[in-house]
Amino acid sequence: MALVAGSMLGIGIFIAPGEVAAQLDHPGTFLAVWLLGGLSALAGALSIAELGAMMPRAGGDYPYLRLAYGPGVAFAAGWLQLLAIFPGSLATMAHGTANFQLPVVLGSYVDLPAQLGLPMESSTFWAISIIVGLTALNHVGVALSGRVQLGLTGIPVVILLVASLVVLVTQGGGGAWSNPGTFEFPEISATAAAFLPIYFAYSGWYAAIFVGGEIKDPARALPRALVLGTAGVTLLYLIMCVGFLSVFDMGSLANVGEVGSAAAGALFGPVGTFGVTMLIVLAMFGSINGTVLTGSRIGYAMAKHGHCVPAAGKLHPKHRTPVFALWMQAAFGIVLVATQSFEELLNYTVAAMLVTGTLTVLAVVILRRKMPDTVRPYRTWGYPYTPFVYAVSSGLVFAVLATKAFAGPGDRDITVPMTLAWFVGALLIHRVFLRRREQPNSEYEPPT
Repeated sequence: MALVAGSMLGIGIFIAPGEVAAQLDHPGTFLAVWLLGGLSALAGALSIAELGAMMPRAGGDYPYLRLAYGPGVAFAAGWLQLLAIFPGSLATMAHGTANFQLPVVLGSYVDLPAQLGLPMESSTFWAISIIVGLTALNHVGVALSGRVQLGLTGIPVVILLVASLVVLVTQGGGGAWSNPGTFEFPEISATAAAFLPIYFAYSGWYAAIFVGGEIKDPARALPRALVLGTAGVTLLYLIMCVGFLSVFDMGSLANVGEVGSAAAGALFGPVGTFGVTMLIVLAMFGSINGTVLTGSRIGYAMAKHGHCVPAAGKLHPKHRTPVFALWMQAAFGIVLVATQSFEELLNYTVAAMLVTGTLTVLAVVILRRKMPDTVRPYRTWGYPYTPFVYAVSSGLVFAVLATKAFAGPGDRDITVPMTLAWFVGALLIHRVFLRRREQPNSEYEPPT
């Protein structure tokens, strides 16, 4: 649960509210879209929990994609995760933390790289330092990383929840609630645009499946972690959003930037700003640590089938962690930090998530048909509607991103075409060069 919650509780909840408020001008629709985002994530968690309980293996959704769609799609989706989703998530969160929170926490020390004469921006230096430091922690072992994850997640969640409830009690009638305006149904385009940053804020709900082969009693623990972790974060997000609306009106919220520290400053002054920003930094480290931990297992799983360099499939003789896969992931993330802006990183990561996440959730439907007799310790609640709820919401976000490819020169975003090019290119590489060398691997066959 700490891994799921920590992977979800990232920079999104502190950046997305302003972007959502810029699209929706009524607090009711603002909260409704956040609720829809949580329900979409919960639908995904309910669906993928069946796969995790049925086939608990290290490597996340790669084994499920292989069984459902074949090795070609699994190869393409796996490389999309290796090149975009996990390095992109690391880069986005580390970049955001270095830009928004660390200047408040470190003060003048944030300019240490310049003082040392290093030829890079301070935000780039600190973002790279975060990625390297947390990768080194995971190099040492999953047990230590798990204990750190529990602390990095539990402390910020509890305190942010208590702080939000205090705000609701003391400021409940202020902010956007004091003059909410006339309710009107927003345009579909505005709702879809608001849903894009929310989708990223809720990402990470599937984190537990990536360490399915490394936990005790996975058939029981995985569904609980996925569903309860996702539901808990959804509730926390809604309470925090109500708190933000109690501090700012919709216009102010749309222009506030990073809302967590801004809300603390408005309520408690400089001391409150520093304290809450420290909690946000802890939450960011928890989210990045969870991403480092889970993402490296994709390279490990792919190497077992010859879809990645062989070294990625080897474990450290002492720590039993996929060290090559860990540092390969870190290297990709560092390249993205050094070459992309925050918004470019966000769109790049979300576009890839939409493709692989939808394929994985729909694998539940396909495997029900292909392997009806396989033992399923947990079966998706609300099947078959639940996986399709997630697929439809993801399709909506993907369509919004796709339209940006046809915008004007200053607003054009080519992340969707680039993502599709990565995916199709990987399919072609597999078909031309790798298909004849495919070898079955019983490690990824489900129990019967």
